[in-house]
Amino acid sequence: MTPGNHNSLSSPTDDQTFDVFGVQLQFLVAPEETANQSSLYKGILPPGIIIPLHSHPDSEVFYVLEGSLEVYQESGAHKGWQTASSGTALAVPPGVKHALRNSTSAPSVTIAVTQHGLYEFFREIAKPAQAGPPSPPSPEDMQMLFTTASKYSYWMGPPEENAAIGIRLG
Repeated sequence: MTPGNHNSLSSPTDDQTFDVFGVQLQFLVAPEETANQSSLYKGILPPGIIIPLHSHPDSEVFYVLEGSLEVYQESGAHKGWQTASSGTALAVPPGVKHALRNSTSAPSVTIAVTQHGLYEFFREIAKPAQAGPPSPPSPEDMQMLFTTASKYSYWMGPPEENAAIGIRLG
């Protein structure tokens, strides 16, 4: 089902694929289709992609369809770095500092379930996907990211905290 289309089933197409700082997202179910309870999207993390340390008030549930994904959680039952392989599901509770990375040579393909706020955040910062490898974000892109993150009460980890868990920024 495509977001906002309640009467038919369809598969996502390239024109429904968006770039969120190197991650390719396809929004599959919008929150308004679930009475603002949840949303569903497909994410493709190319080799070498890193999502730095951050937190938000919405929970996330990931299911790895292909490849593997390294997930760091600062607290909880799955504290530290863990590798989620194809067929693995994992949950990130609300407010938990976490990071993601694909350190393999193959894309990591996931399905994720999130709440309304995270969906709106992604829709606000997403750009139409372009062919070829993603280009580094511009200073304007980074400013927009931090401004939007603040709007949604999301915390973005500073370089020191990312370095402490093995992520080098810049």
